[in-house]
Amino acid sequence: MRERDPESRKRLLLDAALAEFAARGLAGARVDAIAAGARCSTGLVYAHFGSKEALFDAVVDDVVGRTIDQVPVVPEDLPGYAARLYDATAAAPDIERLLAWHQLEREPAAQPLPTMTQATRQTIDVVAAAQQAGTVPARLTAPELVLAVQTIARMWSTQPISVLTAVAGAEDHAARRHAVRSAVAALVSVA
Repeated sequence: MRERDPESRKRLLLDAALAEFAARGLAGARVDAIAAGARCSTGLVYAHFGSKEALFDAVVDDVVGRTIDQVPVVPEDLPGYAARLYDATAAAPDIERLLAWHQLEREPAAQPLPTMTQATRQTIDVVAAAQQAGTVPARLTAPELVLAVQTIARMWSTQPISVLTAVAGAEDHAARRHAVRSAVAALVSVA
């Protein structure tokens, strides 16, 4: 008799769903394709998540949680944090596609995702504390600074290919990383 491991099955479902949703978005994704990718039945998808929409949100929440674990914010080194966030983004373009689909298809009607909301609040709190301690400039409020740093870190993956084609050296990972780091360093410089 085969032993059942619901957590590993759930992990397989999340991974298969990430691939399907990143490629096709919520509307285009098929639950049967997700189930096939996880080598399980479509019924098991619904048993674990309830609906395709809930699965989509769970995948985004999972990705955000893993990114937070892999790329913790270091307020005294926001340029380094931005560079590491860029590296994570560049290494997993499917995650950026998933986030774009989520923003287009879910955010106007969906409830805020708990992991994303909590992580953003915690990052803002950490940066605000560093600003109060004087280790991070306070020209921007902590929320503004966090949004600016994260936007700069993701700038290469959020621009249309036509825009990137016009930018000299845009295909060079090291040059992109340097641009991210330099932009954030200029943003938080004391001068």
